[in-house]
Amino acid sequence: MTTNYKIGTRIVVFSAFLLTNCAENEFECRNNRLFCNPILSENFEESGTVIDEFLQELPPELSSQEKLEKLRDWLKCKSCVSHVEIFCNSCIYTLPPISELKITFILGGRETDKFLDIIMSEPLRFVGYHN
Repeated sequence: MTTNYKIGTRIVVFSAFLLTNCAENEFECRNNRLFCNPILSENFEESGTVIDEFLQELPPELSSQEKLEKLRDWLKCKSCVSHVEIFCNSCIYTLPPISELKITFILGGRETDKFLDIIMSEPLRFVGYHN
């Protein structure tokens, strides 16, 4: 009986792990079309609304670095994005400061790099893109 109990416990724990990860992935990877459609039309600024919606849902207790990491991970799973890196955290000295993420977009089979500016307010907010 103890072997069956151990196996049953492992199955329950593993199932809970899978359900938790699926819920996190849904949060992390949702809104692919809403984000990528304006990007593919090269209307980059229009993606700001979707970015702001994502940022507004981040828990306020996360550090600024953790929030940028969540944003990076959310962007990485988009079909129009091939690479994302946090270029700097609060490196543009405005009030509040601005952070930058370097994003490599896939547009018509070619890659294009853009810097995404994020204002480090509460919640974080989309500022814009630049080359």
